[in-house]
Amino acid sequence: MGWPVTSGDYVVGDPKSPVAVVTLASDYRSLDLKNYAICGTCFTENFGIEKVIVNVLSNPHISCLIVCGKESDHFAGQSLLALAENGISILGGSKKIIGSEGVIPYLDEIPATAISRFLREIEVIDLVGTNDPPVIQQAIDSCSGKERNEAPELSMPEIHEHSWKKYESVKQNIMSKIKKGGKFFLF
Repeated sequence: MGWPVTSGDYVVGDPKSPVAVVTLASDYRSLDLKNYAICGTCFTENFGIEKVIVNVLSNPHISCLIVCGKESDHFAGQSLLALAENGISILGGSKKIIGSEGVIPYLDEIPATAISRFLREIEVIDLVGTNDPPVIQQAIDSCSGKERNEAPELSMPEIHEHSWKKYESVKQNIMSKIKKGGKFFLF
Protein backbone atom coordinates (compact mmCIF):
# COMPACT_ATOMS: atom_id res chain seq x y z
CA MET A 1 0.00 0.00 0.00
CA GLY A 2 1.42 3.38 -0.99
CA TRP A 3 1.46 6.53 1.05
CA PRO A 4 -0.57 8.69 1.49
CA VAL A 5 -3.31 6.16 2.00
CA THR A 6 -6.32 8.44 1.62
CA SER A 7 -7.13 11.04 -1.01
CA GLY A 8 -7.40 14.75 -0.39
CA ASP A 9 -6.26 18.22 -1.39
CA TYR A 10 -2.54 17.97 -0.60
CA VAL A 11 0.92 17.71 -2.09
CA VAL A 12 3.57 15.19 -1.05
CA GLY A 13 7.07 16.47 -0.36
CA ASP A 14 9.77 14.26 1.19
CA PRO A 15 7.99 11.21 2.68
CA LYS A 16 10.87 10.81 5.17
CA SER A 17 10.32 14.27 6.65
CA PRO A 18 8.96 14.33 10.23
CA VAL A 19 6.49 17.12 9.38
CA ALA A 20 2.93 17.26 8.09
CA VAL A 21 1.39 20.69 7.44
CA VAL A 22 -2.33 21.46 7.43
CA THR A 23 -3.10 24.90 5.97
CA LEU A 24 -6.81 24.71 6.85
CA ALA A 25 -8.72 26.97 4.41
CA SER A 26 -5.58 28.65 3.02
CA ASP A 27 -4.04 27.71 -0.32
CA TYR A 28 -0.91 25.69 0.48
CA ARG A 29 0.44 26.21 -3.07
CA SER A 30 0.84 29.95 -2.52
CA LEU A 31 2.98 29.46 0.60
CA ASP A 32 5.95 27.86 -1.22
CA LEU A 33 6.96 25.73 1.78
CA LYS A 34 9.58 22.97 1.77
CA ASN A 35 11.00 20.14 3.90
CA TYR A 36 7.62 18.59 4.77
CA ALA A 37 6.24 15.09 4.14
CA ILE A 38 2.74 16.25 3.22
CA CYS A 39 1.05 19.64 3.04
CA GLY A 40 -2.62 20.31 2.35
CA THR A 41 -5.94 21.73 3.38
CA CYS A 42 -8.50 20.61 5.95
CA PHE A 43 -11.94 22.19 5.95
CA THR A 44 -14.09 20.00 8.22
CA GLU A 45 -14.06 19.10 11.89
CA ASN A 46 -14.90 15.46 11.20
CA PHE A 47 -14.12 13.82 7.84
CA GLY A 48 -11.24 16.24 7.13
CA ILE A 49 -9.58 15.60 10.50
CA GLU A 50 -10.04 11.85 10.05
CA LYS A 51 -8.15 12.03 6.73
CA VAL A 52 -5.36 14.02 8.38
CA ILE A 53 -5.04 11.45 11.19
CA VAL A 54 -4.99 8.51 8.77
CA ASN A 55 -2.35 10.03 6.47
CA VAL A 56 -0.18 11.21 9.38
CA LEU A 57 -0.28 7.90 11.25
CA SER A 58 0.34 5.82 8.13
CA ASN A 59 3.74 7.47 7.67
CA PRO A 60 6.05 6.35 10.52
CA HIS A 61 8.44 9.26 9.87
CA ILE A 62 5.90 11.98 10.76
CA SER A 63 6.09 13.18 14.36
CA CYS A 64 4.88 16.81 14.01
CA LEU A 65 1.68 18.29 12.62
CA ILE A 66 1.69 22.02 11.98
CA VAL A 67 -1.82 23.52 11.89
CA CYS A 68 -1.73 26.90 10.17
CA GLY A 69 -3.58 29.16 7.77
CA LYS A 70 -7.04 30.68 7.74
CA GLU A 71 -9.58 28.92 9.94
CA SER A 72 -12.33 27.11 8.05
CA ASP A 73 -16.04 27.77 8.51
CA HIS A 74 -16.27 24.38 10.25
CA PHE A 75 -13.56 25.22 12.83
CA ALA A 76 -11.27 22.43 11.63
CA GLY A 77 -8.20 24.13 13.14
CA GLN A 78 -9.80 24.79 16.50
CA SER A 79 -11.11 21.21 16.49
CA LEU A 80 -7.65 19.75 15.77
CA LEU A 81 -6.21 21.79 18.63
CA ALA A 82 -9.08 20.75 20.93
CA LEU A 83 -8.44 17.13 19.98
CA ALA A 84 -4.74 17.46 20.83
CA GLU A 85 -5.52 19.23 24.11
CA ASN A 86 -8.62 17.36 25.33
CA GLY A 87 -8.99 14.14 23.35
CA ILE A 88 -12.37 12.57 22.67
CA SER A 89 -15.37 11.41 24.63
CA ILE A 90 -17.05 8.18 23.65
CA LEU A 91 -20.76 7.86 24.21
CA GLY A 92 -22.99 5.37 22.48
CA GLY A 93 -20.20 4.48 20.08
CA SER A 94 -19.71 8.07 18.89
CA LYS A 95 -16.30 9.70 19.32
CA LYS A 96 -16.71 13.45 19.92
CA ILE A 97 -13.83 15.92 20.09
CA ILE A 98 -14.00 17.47 23.56
CA GLY A 99 -14.12 21.26 23.40
CA SER A 100 -14.62 21.54 19.64
CA GLU A 101 -16.63 24.54 18.44
CA GLY A 102 -17.58 22.67 15.25
CA VAL A 103 -21.18 21.66 14.67
CA ILE A 104 -20.47 17.93 14.12
CA PRO A 105 -17.04 17.17 15.64
CA TYR A 106 -17.35 13.38 15.49
CA LEU A 107 -14.53 11.07 14.42
CA ASP A 108 -16.61 7.93 13.96
CA GLU A 109 -14.96 6.50 10.84
CA ILE A 110 -11.63 5.64 12.48
CA PRO A 111 -11.00 3.48 15.55
CA ALA A 112 -10.47 5.05 18.96
CA THR A 113 -7.11 3.25 19.11
CA ALA A 114 -5.94 5.25 16.07
CA ILE A 115 -7.04 8.50 17.71
CA SER A 116 -5.28 7.53 20.92
CA ARG A 117 -2.10 6.69 19.03
CA PHE A 118 -2.28 10.04 17.19
CA LEU A 119 -2.54 11.85 20.53
CA ARG A 120 0.42 9.93 22.00
CA GLU A 121 2.74 10.06 19.02
CA ILE A 122 2.14 13.34 17.16
CA GLU A 123 3.11 16.81 18.37
CA VAL A 124 0.53 19.34 17.17
CA ILE A 125 1.90 22.86 16.62
CA ASP A 126 -0.62 25.72 16.73
CA LEU A 127 -0.13 28.35 14.04
CA VAL A 128 -3.85 28.79 13.29
CA GLY A 129 -4.37 32.16 11.60
CA THR A 130 -0.76 32.34 10.37
CA ASN A 131 -0.22 32.62 6.61
CA ASP A 132 3.32 34.01 6.83
CA PRO A 133 5.59 31.56 4.93
CA PRO A 134 8.80 32.36 6.91
CA VAL A 135 7.01 31.72 10.23
CA ILE A 136 5.54 28.44 9.00
CA GLN A 137 8.85 27.39 7.43
CA GLN A 138 10.65 28.10 10.72
CA ALA A 139 8.18 25.78 12.50
CA ILE A 140 8.77 23.08 9.87
CA ASP A 141 12.55 23.41 10.25
CA SER A 142 12.29 23.28 14.07
CA CYS A 143 10.81 19.78 13.79
CA SER A 144 13.77 18.32 11.90
CA GLY A 145 15.42 15.47 13.73
CA LYS A 146 12.35 14.65 15.79
CA GLU A 147 11.37 11.01 15.68
CA ARG A 148 8.19 9.23 16.59
CA ASN A 149 8.51 6.73 19.41
CA GLU A 150 6.08 4.08 18.30
CA ALA A 151 4.52 2.43 21.31
CA PRO A 152 3.74 -1.29 21.11
CA GLU A 153 0.11 -2.07 20.47
CA LEU A 154 -1.52 -3.49 23.58
CA SER A 155 -4.30 -6.01 23.50
CA MET A 156 -7.35 -4.87 25.43
CA PRO A 157 -10.48 -6.84 26.28
CA GLU A 158 -13.60 -5.90 24.39
CA ILE A 159 -15.90 -3.78 26.53
CA HIS A 160 -19.47 -3.32 25.36
CA GLU A 161 -23.00 -3.03 26.71
CA HIS A 162 -23.15 -6.74 27.60
CA SER A 163 -19.75 -6.94 29.34
CA TRP A 164 -21.41 -6.80 32.75
CA LYS A 165 -22.94 -10.26 32.16
CA LYS A 166 -19.62 -11.95 32.94
CA TYR A 167 -20.16 -10.81 36.54
CA GLU A 168 -23.68 -12.26 36.75
CA SER A 169 -22.51 -15.45 38.52
CA VAL A 170 -20.62 -13.40 41.11
CA LYS A 171 -23.76 -11.36 41.82
CA GLN A 172 -25.88 -14.50 42.20
CA ASN A 173 -23.29 -16.06 44.54
CA ILE A 174 -23.23 -12.98 46.79
CA MET A 175 -27.02 -12.70 46.84
CA SER A 176 -27.42 -16.38 47.86
CA LYS A 177 -24.93 -15.93 50.72
CA ILE A 178 -26.74 -12.79 51.91
CA LYS A 179 -30.04 -14.71 51.96
CA LYS A 180 -28.38 -17.42 54.06
CA GLY A 181 -27.27 -14.87 56.62
CA GLY A 182 -23.68 -14.53 55.52
CA LYS A 183 -21.78 -11.43 56.48
CA PHE A 184 -20.36 -9.17 53.80
CA PHE A 185 -18.70 -5.85 54.20
CA LEU A 186 -18.81 -3.34 51.39
CA PHE A 187 -16.19 -0.64 51.39
